[in-house]
Amino acid sequence: MKILITGGSGLLAPYIVEAFSGSGDVMTTSRKDAEYPCDLTDKAEVLELVEKINPDVIVHLAAMTNVDYCEEHPDEAHAANVTATAHLVEAVSGSDCYLIYVSTDQVYPDGPGLFSEGQVDPVNQYGASKYQGEEAARRHPNSLIARINIVGPSRTPGRSSLSDFFTNSFAEGKHISLFQDVLFSPLHMETLAQLLLQCYRKKLTGTYNIGSHDGMSKKDFALKLAEYKGLDASNVTIVNSSDMAGRAVRPRDLRLNVAFFEQKSGIKLPSLQEEIEKL
Repeated sequence: MKILITGGSGLLAPYIVEAFSGSGDVMTTSRKDAEYPCDLTDKAEVLELVEKINPDVIVHLAAMTNVDYCEEHPDEAHAANVTATAHLVEAVSGSDCYLIYVSTDQVYPDGPGLFSEGQVDPVNQYGASKYQGEEAARRHPNSLIARINIVGPSRTPGRSSLSDFFTNSFAEGKHISLFQDVLFSPLHMETLAQLLLQCYRKKLTGTYNIGSHDGMSKKDFALKLAEYKGLDASNVTIVNSSDMAGRAVRPRDLRLNVAFFEQKSGIKLPSLQEEIEKL
């Protein structure tokens, strides 16, 4: 079996490579510094790559994820998050290739959380472009769309995760601000990678929230992480997201309702506290 992973230079890719490596030949692509360099916004390059590899599985991680940059450059966001996905879908059209499109919790509105899958109403260009990418992916019948948020130690040189930022800041005694009004339901990247592998093995298709139970604020997440690791978290300021000027609008409560995924997959998802204890 051949597995193609896009976004090979991103945070999640090393975990996906590790999870799928026991199931076949894993190949990665990104614009540069990859086994198979490819500009996914160039249809000819995508068609050539997919024809050459003829993958049985594509895990589509490549995306433009900087929320503020996407807001200021909507055309670039559309090209990276929508056009690239459409090219992959065209390339595998008519095949049985299993396509995993990794989406985001940012497709949901700025309202009370525990969103179910039908409550889509993005408030920024990033969320809108990722949702349009979902719609492109859904045109391929054998596809899985996973709405996620992630934490965990980075294995990618030059990249760091939110949990890395908190851990390093506490360890170095740096002053940081913690949002008390921004809530989320992330999974450890290793957990998510294993879940996506299970989805492939079950041939699960459709659109799902795949996150942790009992989401919490980023303030509480950071403080619980510090407590678990035995780090001093006293040098912090508690703030609200509205205190930060000049940022793109972001939903504040992005806790996910994961009941539909658990029902369809038969997989019980972990609590966020359990994920913290893996960090």
